[in-house]
Amino acid sequence: MNLVKESLAKLLATENLIVEHRQVSTAQFNVDTRVLTLPTWSHKENAVIDALIAHEVGHALYTPNEWNWTKEIPMQFVNVVEDIRIEMQMKRRYAGLSKTFYKGYQILSDEDFFKIEGEDISELNIADRLNLWWKIGNYVDVPFTDDEKVFTEEARNLETFEDALALARKLFAYAKSELEQQKKEEEMLDANNPFEDLSEGRGEQQEGQHPLFDDEQSQQGKSEDQLENEGLDYDDHTVGKNGEQKEATGTEAGRNETNELAPEVPQVRTADDLDNALRELVALEGEENVYVELPKSLNPKTIVSNDEVSNLLNEFYTEKENLKLDDFNGESYEYSMARIYTANLKQADEKFNKFKVSMKKEVNYLVKEFECKKAADGYARATVSRTGVLDTAKLHTYKYNEDLFRKITTIPDGKSHGLVFNVDWSGSMGNCIEDTLKQVFTLVTFCRKVGIAYDVYLFSDSYGLDPEKYNIEENFEHKNRLIVKNFSMINIMTSGVNNRKHDRQMHNLFRMVHGMRSYDSCGFPRRLGMGGTPLNEAMIAMNHILPEFQKRTGVQKVHLINLTDGEGFSVPYGREVSRYCAEGTMITRANIKSNCLLRDRRTGKVYNFSNDQYDQTDTFIYQLRDRFPQCEFMNIRLIGGNEWYRFKRACLGYDEEKIAAADAIWRKTKSFICTSSAYTVQYALHIKALDNDTDFEVAEDATKAQIKRAFAKSLGGKKMNKKILTSFIERIA
Repeated sequence: MNLVKESLAKLLATENLIVEHRQVSTAQFNVDTRVLTLPTWSHKENAVIDALIAHEVGHALYTPNEWNWTKEIPMQFVNVVEDIRIEMQMKRRYAGLSKTFYKGYQILSDEDFFKIEGEDISELNIADRLNLWWKIGNYVDVPFTDDEKVFTEEARNLETFEDALALARKLFAYAKSELEQQKKEEEMLDANNPFEDLSEGRGEQQEGQHPLFDDEQSQQGKSEDQLENEGLDYDDHTVGKNGEQKEATGTEAGRNETNELAPEVPQVRTADDLDNALRELVALEGEENVYVELPKSLNPKTIVSNDEVSNLLNEFYTEKENLKLDDFNGESYEYSMARIYTANLKQADEKFNKFKVSMKKEVNYLVKEFECKKAADGYARATVSRTGVLDTAKLHTYKYNEDLFRKITTIPDGKSHGLVFNVDWSGSMGNCIEDTLKQVFTLVTFCRKVGIAYDVYLFSDSYGLDPEKYNIEENFEHKNRLIVKNFSMINIMTSGVNNRKHDRQMHNLFRMVHGMRSYDSCGFPRRLGMGGTPLNEAMIAMNHILPEFQKRTGVQKVHLINLTDGEGFSVPYGREVSRYCAEGTMITRANIKSNCLLRDRRTGKVYNFSNDQYDQTDTFIYQLRDRFPQCEFMNIRLIGGNEWYRFKRACLGYDEEKIAAADAIWRKTKSFICTSSAYTVQYALHIKALDNDTDFEVAEDATKAQIKRAFAKSLGGKKMNKKILTSFIERIA
């Protein structure tokens, strides 16, 4: 609910206004930081909340930051008039707000928020009546004398804040004269009372002082301290006594929480009663909202360049290629390891060459599908126009054909696309990492054939440990910001290299994943060993990687594809706390909970977190989709064991009809395409479905039943793989 109301405030403000819902008794607006803090109002009617928000946004937009406070009048009077002015400005700006204010104030009137039930409104002073006239005058008869109607006319014509101040001065002078006249009448009644103690002194009006509109004269001779004691300095929104800028507080901008005036100074009681009633709407129970933000920048070590990875693999496998068994003692340990490395390296190379041959079929299929989809899309967007030039081939049909002019078919250029792959480099991927990278190799080879820019990253937390991982106490840059240290985005492949280097990278990567299952195989650089699943950190890093990729490649649309077999862990944020047994504060790591909200200052939007750490990725995906609307976000989710249950619930909720249909598809194909999640689309695949080795192979003595099953398995695997690939191609054609 709060997120909806924050969006409303931002829309009304039409600026990069920061809106926060906190456990405060009154609204606050910091004019310097442009942060509007709203109480967590609780009311059954949305119209009340909407009216309050529109009112506060009006102060944020139209009430000036600084103005010359002369201490002539109490802030209550300025607030009454300024409320009228800013609400008129908001209604003028948004015509629909008239109905919102009308309904909101109607509800407040019905619930007696102004505490006027059973009272004679005519007995209230002019400021109270003007306040009621503007806010609830449609439902309550507010009387004015002919002389007082001039105030309502001036109120209708308010334009500037200076106009509001001028009217507030007049209101205060008039209200003060009313109060003085009332006191004079009471004193006269007391004087005629024979039972009154005449010995007590009574304040008498100075001789010659005019009771009406004589405010300046009444203020003469009073010291500044006397004026302050009269309660005339109320505004926390204005420049203080020492000239420093203070923060706005109060339900109306500038209204102090305590408005206690001296008895001889007129008070706007209805304003105080409204404030007190609104405070009762504030929900002060529960956990305070915590607003967290993305990190300002990434550690320079976070992104590992393609050149660094390529050089690391080249050095490692070049050393293995140059091993000669004759250089070692035949009975030594080194000889045994060299023989194992040599044999397994040869085995990996043979397997890679076989894969390259089979990959050509898949790539050619993808290219064919892509060109067909692209041609169909171009045809759909084509326009035909007449040239005005006669088509001589049609002249013989002039007797029955009126269309004798040549035509031109124009096919507009489509948007250029780019792909960014994020591959899960966690230990749980070990059993399927070879097949996963085969799919990646197939897709990037397709991209090179059709001229699509791409980058392939591994997200890992084991490439290089950050010694500063836990040393954040003194770094206040982490305050209320997500902490994404100790993970790496390893760029293993990119379209920016030539074909020779591309083939070499793909070859070395195949050698590496071939040796992942067994440490006594051809081996791999230990820095590229598998670890955890920093998926959430990777999504946060995309805020920096995606715009850099677009700028570098010049593409108009980017497709982000995650390949993972699980969810990421929770990302902590920096929380300021008091030091233990020491002065001052420090920054510690705190876990994201349901009271935490992610705020993106770039888009001005706020996103909810849940207590379930596995749902955090959805929050980051929604944030990315709002910041990069020109991008699509896809996820290839590898599913094993009982993970299908969690996946379908996350995508489809508890719609039993949809779940039953999804179960049927999953049992038949071991795959599922989901378009109802945070991602643009998700492809659920059984963890064994990525195996490309679906060739039709049977033993010589195989029975007919065995041959049938092998053939069906081969066709089924290829059919499923093509289904996923076809859907993928449709997204980028």
